[in-house]
Amino acid sequence: MTTRRRAMREVAGALVALIVFVPLPCVAIDWLVFVVDRSNSIDERELALQRNAYIRLLSDAAVISALGDTHVAIVEFDTHPEIVVDWTDPESAARQYLRKWPVGLRGQTGIGGALGTALALLVGKSGRLVIDISGDGKDNVDSMLLEKMRATADEQGVEINGLAIMTPDVPEIDRYYSRQVVNGFVLPVEKDGDFQSALKRKLFYEVAGTRSPAEADEVDLAVAGR
Repeated sequence: MTTRRRAMREVAGALVALIVFVPLPCVAIDWLVFVVDRSNSIDERELALQRNAYIRLLSDAAVISALGDTHVAIVEFDTHPEIVVDWTDPESAARQYLRKWPVGLRGQTGIGGALGTALALLVGKSGRLVIDISGDGKDNVDSMLLEKMRATADEQGVEINGLAIMTPDVPEIDRYYSRQVVNGFVLPVEKDGDFQSALKRKLFYEVAGTRSPAEADEVDLAVAGR
């Protein structure tokens, strides 16, 4: 190896080291609402998998540490939204969600109503406000309400990020979420993929303050190298 090539490799290595080992600044989330799709496009097995994933997420020591003093609430939605866990800390939210699984008939995909319920929970709150929504379908209840709630979130400085569950029935659900639902970033996950892992990645992107898939990729590379 020539001296020039060796020097170039050393410089490249130093740059990679800077990317990998410089700690990422965290942007505290003060109030966080998880919004979970339980509409009839999701069968009982898939709904159980989703709920278990959120319970494990909020019980994870690394997640608890990253969230710190964040207040957490959980809303499930179909035609009508329901607050299944009111404001509490992450660990308590996991315990309550485990005990309080709503049962009964499930309806259509009312994303607008779900965002409205989440925004109502955030009224009067200060600091960084985040709505974290996951789902596999388009709003088929009230699309005008969805448009209004997204605009309201913008006006109130509320960040909406999404986890789009990809299915053959709605192959471009991630694009729909990007254009119609969120004002932050969307992370796609295959329907039969690792929902738990995707949830955790998305949460750490949020804690790092990322706002787009490109920024999220940079965070993922840096976190992976630690």
